[in-house]
Amino acid sequence: MTANVMAGELEKYKNCGMPDCLGKPFTSQELWRILLKYLPPVGNDLIDEDEQALAKDELQKKLQISFIKNNQTKYAEITEAVAAGDIKLARMIAHSLKGNAGQIGKTGLQNAAGAVETLLKEATAPITEDSMNLLKTELTSVLEELKPLLDELAAREEPQSMSTEQVLALFEKLEPMLENLNPECVNLLDDINAIPGAEELARQIEDYEFKSASRTFAELKKKWT
Repeated sequence: MTANVMAGELEKYKNCGMPDCLGKPFTSQELWRILLKYLPPVGNDLIDEDEQALAKDELQKKLQISFIKNNQTKYAEITEAVAAGDIKLARMIAHSLKGNAGQIGKTGLQNAAGAVETLLKEATAPITEDSMNLLKTELTSVLEELKPLLDELAAREEPQSMSTEQVLALFEKLEPMLENLNPECVNLLDDINAIPGAEELARQIEDYEFKSASRTFAELKKKWT
């Protein structure tokens, strides 16, 4: 995945043995298209269209939740960086915001962030109040639209009590998955979040840091056995 998708760059990638490229920002549909192109579904039967649509919707929802969790303070971060004279940092934040907005299909915010990024690149074209106001308006609008997802996530992640037997049963299921770096262990996050002291383990699994998660899991398991 890269933002460098010029024809010359794509040719370099192919010469290095990379058969394809996914340009940023990308939509969930584009991601699924390229994944299914090279990674056929596991199982005897192909995934039908309804299941593919459901999977795409779930991925898009995860991208939206990730967006609202990670971009709430981006406008303030850009203005603070500009005020401090750190134009490079402000440009990096605007670039990141542009890409994240593109991933969830928010073209208004994507364009507003891109305009700010462009102004920050040009020493002779200082950032304007209008461009920043537009960025703030677009970002606020997207965050307000996605806020129900964050409320839903908070309700779902509210810790639920688990018995020792339930925790040990979960550990028995989770351990081989971590050992085999099985990404399906992310499906157990709701239960993992219900275990006291498992916050770091849940974070590592959510970020697909399975090797680190294995070490964290080993320490956590000692406390329960």
